[in-house]
Amino acid sequence: MATESVIPGDRPTLAESAVRRRTGELQQSARSDVQALMDAGLALMLADGGRRAPRVADIVAAAGLSNDSFYRYFAGKGALVEAIVEQGARTVVSYVRHCMAAAGDPEDRVRAGISAVMRQASDSGLAAQTRMVLANATGMPSSSRHVSVGLVDALTELFAGSIAECGVADPERVARTLSAAVVGVMQDHLFRASAPDDEDIARLARFALAEAESHS
Repeated sequence: MATESVIPGDRPTLAESAVRRRTGELQQSARSDVQALMDAGLALMLADGGRRAPRVADIVAAAGLSNDSFYRYFAGKGALVEAIVEQGARTVVSYVRHCMAAAGDPEDRVRAGISAVMRQASDSGLAAQTRMVLANATGMPSSSRHVSVGLVDALTELFAGSIAECGVADPERVARTLSAAVVGVMQDHLFRASAPDDEDIARLARFALAEAESHS
């Protein structure tokens, strides 16, 4: 079963690891099946305001597949949910990368990256969806690296270059501290069902840049 749980680097995603259980021409069919299961699982988690956790039987029925197909790719619903959470985290990373690339100088890129992460909590629609998915995530396999750790790793890679351009002697360490802080603040708002305002984001950016300056 797929257990790698990775976001950065060249290792396969959880979904791709599930696909690789099949060989040759079967992989394309497997890729379609895995995505159908993930799409169905996500849709059911968001249905009815997330008031009812979907069962595996509900998910396979919505995907038009069988129980055998489900367990060919995933050890259980927790493994499917983890793959869905990882897919969402990768979307966040792609969005952060896009926002940082569109910014100007290194400090602006750091601010843009922070704002992009915090949008997951400040956008009410995104925040509600994320909370519903996380409510289903209690059964994640204990052998997997938690997706939030992978998210911090990926953000560290994104922030490190811009922080280095600010003249920091140990940019990776500062980038990791910043990434962990940003993810922590974002998750705190998600769990509290609160939304960061512009001043919250600006304060976090000032903290990050002051931290960078203190290490320069």
